[in-house]
Amino acid sequence: MYKTKIIFFLSFCVMLCGGVFAQDEERYRIDTTENFTEPAGNVHILRLKKSYALGDGITLRSANGSFNISQSLQTLYAVNSAYKNISNLSSTFSISRARLSFVANLFDKKFAAVMRFNLPANYQSTTSGNRSFNTVLQEAYFEYRPSRKHTFNIGLRADYIDSRETRVEGESLGFIERSGVSGAFDAIFDYGIRYKGNYKLGGKHILKPYFSFTTGEGRASLQKNFGGFKYGIRLDYLPFDNFSNGGEFYMDDLAREQKPKLVIGVVYSYNDGASSALGTNGGRYLYGDSLQNITLPKYSKFGVDYLFKYKGFYSMGSLFATQATVPTNIKGEYKLNGQFSTYSTSQTQEQTQNIVNSRLNLGTGFNLQSGYVFRSDWAVALRYTSLNSNTISANFADYNKFYTLVATKYLADHNLKIQFEISYDELKDALKTSTQNGNYYSQIQFTVQL
Repeated sequence: MYKTKIIFFLSFCVMLCGGVFAQDEERYRIDTTENFTEPAGNVHILRLKKSYALGDGITLRSANGSFNISQSLQTLYAVNSAYKNISNLSSTFSISRARLSFVANLFDKKFAAVMRFNLPANYQSTTSGNRSFNTVLQEAYFEYRPSRKHTFNIGLRADYIDSRETRVEGESLGFIERSGVSGAFDAIFDYGIRYKGNYKLGGKHILKPYFSFTTGEGRASLQKNFGGFKYGIRLDYLPFDNFSNGGEFYMDDLAREQKPKLVIGVVYSYNDGASSALGTNGGRYLYGDSLQNITLPKYSKFGVDYLFKYKGFYSMGSLFATQATVPTNIKGEYKLNGQFSTYSTSQTQEQTQNIVNSRLNLGTGFNLQSGYVFRSDWAVALRYTSLNSNTISANFADYNKFYTLVATKYLADHNLKIQFEISYDELKDALKTSTQNGNYYSQIQFTVQL
């Protein structure tokens, strides 16, 4: 009976994924445009592409620049069971992403303005009053590129100082979602000022430095910066020149690199006033001294990661660790209603530190994944992730080992694809029972970018 249920479970999901085929699409089209001749002195109102390809969006062009509108949609169906015998199946239908993006490039792409909305995101933090926020707006920033070597931007956007997985857009992931390491330690979006560089070191060696100065509050910072600031740096080294066709910023090797390509990165960030578990929900935890002045813990993160590609094969990995320092002058905390609650005079400094640390994601994470793209544009990949939380930490690692197998059919690169995934998230030993040792699930996702 047990084997029969497993076979039925897998067969059902395979049937959902089967039977979808398409002819090979030209992956990287030449941008041919139709120019409309205008009288001298007039602005070119519009330039239209002769042929439209998925992902192009709608572009308006003038003599001074261009304005592009694009949208993407990802729909998901999942089936899961928390029992060893794959019983009591439950299912989920959801919209993973439904994004609308606006990008303006001006004066030979020296200036850019970007806005992006994720319409299904209707998240409200568990705080109240002015400590609540909405996450529909994902990015809104202005960028200046004085040269090909230097780029500056200011505003809200995905940061450079998280794991390499966050350098990949959600629509371009080789898996349906990012790994447990990203979920545990990546804040992703934040408001601040950033710099990225691109330096040739001789031969094919390239160094790409990234610097970031942000609020450390995530998108909640658009309402208020409760803590201090977050400072970060990333150094990426590419020993074999750049990846082909932007391959550094997506997972599967769709370009089928003819020569090995590798990027190795080191990243460090320091938040001098953390008010949430990992910097995504600013203002969630606020502490005060004897005069009720806000005082917050220091939170730092260190990581190393890499991405390798060659002839359809890719491998990506990361290792991250976090730690915190708690101020010694904390005497109480602000409740969600804004009232200040003083700690008992009998509470020791160690007990106070334990309370603060129990609300931060402290520990280590390891992720390793590899995949291969066949010439039929089918791809398969495997991923293993491990989380290890400190003894006194926020509860982010009930599931501490993750195993995932994914199959992807690329119909038009990442602009149109179908992904089928089978996963097992393992509970840590202390939480296992005679009937439950983790979560078994399978999911299928459709992606289209217009």
